[in-house]
Amino acid sequence: MADRFPDAAKVAAAENGALGLGATADEVTKTYLALADRLDRTPAVFPGTPLALDGSLLRGVTYGLLLHNQRLPVLVQFWKAALDLADGKPTEADIAVLQQVFADEPAVPGIPADNKATMFLAITCGDAQWSHVVGDYAGRIAAERAAWPLTAGMPANIWACGFWQAPAEAAVTVTDQGPRNVLLLQNRRDNATPWESGLGLREALGGRAAFVGVDNGGHYVYNEGSACADKATVDFLASGTLPDKDVDCADAKPKLQ
Repeated sequence: MADRFPDAAKVAAAENGALGLGATADEVTKTYLALADRLDRTPAVFPGTPLALDGSLLRGVTYGLLLHNQRLPVLVQFWKAALDLADGKPTEADIAVLQQVFADEPAVPGIPADNKATMFLAITCGDAQWSHVVGDYAGRIAAERAAWPLTAGMPANIWACGFWQAPAEAAVTVTDQGPRNVLLLQNRRDNATPWESGLGLREALGGRAAFVGVDNGGHYVYNEGSACADKATVDFLASGTLPDKDVDCADAKPKLQ
């Protein structure tokens, strides 16, 4: 988050005349942190509903919208709407933004609405061992809140994983043994999969993999503004051809629309 957040803060700073969140990325960041702390203490109620926006929800929405470059303009409008809501004076435009952000995804016939959440938890909970002792999480959260104020302990918090007895099957062991048929795509400023984690997987796979690193933000690499990364991806999917060596793509032009 610390690497990715400035991308959105710069977008907000460029629109300071309309948003009023700060004229620089640093000012926007200070505004955001103050708002999150304020909402932790006093959640803001959505007009005409019993629902409220608290600091955890603000951070959760921010995390989700940071995954996509195209969502950064909506994210900074959401921050402005959240600030106005906390001040008790949301505009019609603010309400429209909040409704857009919190709208339910269209239902797909025959597909349970919670499929995305259960799939995510199944993968995440099966990737590592999770403590079943609630107290273990409290200490980690306190340390994370101090070290990383943008997420305020969110990644270290307890999930459903802490209440599941055991994974359905053993976690996959990653090794460097096997054919050379793995292409890794990694953005430098990915708030979901940090750059260091991508490099760690590359090291674990050894000669089996090729690594395409992109100077871009967000979780998605293909078709996100880097012709360099797109070519490596298409070549691999179309013919199984991997780059001869790891690739550093510096041509990304983030799509903000």
